[in-house]
Amino acid sequence: LSVQIKYLLRIVVLGAPRVGKTAIIRRFLGDDGFEEQYEPTTEDFHSKLYHIRGERYQLDILDASKERDFPAKRRLSILTGDIFLLVFSVTDRESFTEICSLREEIFTAKSKLTKSKENRQLPIIICGNKTDLNTSRGVQHSDICQSLGEDSVLFEVSAKDCTNLEEMFEALAVLGGLPTETRPSLHRDISIHTLCFKPMNNNYSTT
Repeated sequence: LSVQIKYLLRIVVLGAPRVGKTAIIRRFLGDDGFEEQYEPTTEDFHSKLYHIRGERYQLDILDASKERDFPAKRRLSILTGDIFLLVFSVTDRESFTEICSLREEIFTAKSKLTKSKENRQLPIIICGNKTDLNTSRGVQHSDICQSLGEDSVLFEVSAKDCTNLEEMFEALAVLGGLPTETRPSLHRDISIHTLCFKPMNNNYSTT
C-alpha cells in the first residue's frame, strides 16, 4: 500500500518480563483475546495506519523486551522513540524498580541527544498492570508517587479485564500529539496484513 504519511510516531514499550506488555499491546491493536498462559514475546514490532479527518497517521509500536540484556540496542530504541510506555506489575516490586531505572535511562539518553537537561516533560506513561490481582500487591500507590514524583503520568490497569486501559490509551494519544481517534474504541479495522519476513502486524484503520 503506497500512502503518504504526514505524521509518524513510535511508541516504545519497556519493562520486565511477565508484566503484561504484550497483553496491553494486543488490547491496543484491537485483539480482545486474553491469554492466561505466559509466552515470551515473538512479535515485537507493530504498525498501525490511520486516516483521520483527511490526514494519515502511522503509529509504530515497539516492544523492546528482547533488548533487555542488550543496553546498546535498548539505547537506540530509546533514541528513536517518541512516546514511552513503561510497564510493571503491581504484584512485583522488582518490576517497578526496573521501570524506575528505565525512566532515568530515557531521561539521560534524550538529554544527551538534545544537549539539554530540560526534558523531564518527555511523553512517558508509567503503567502498573495486573490490578485484577490487587490482593497480591507488592507495590503501593504511595510507593510509586514517592519514587517517581507526583507529576508522573501513572495509570494502574488490568490487561485482563481492561480496567483503565481506554483512559491510558487516550493519555498516550494526548502526550504524543495524536488525535484521540487513535484510541482503540474509536477506530475501525478494515484490513490486516502480516509480513512473513518480519514480525509485524499492519492494521489499516479509519475513523
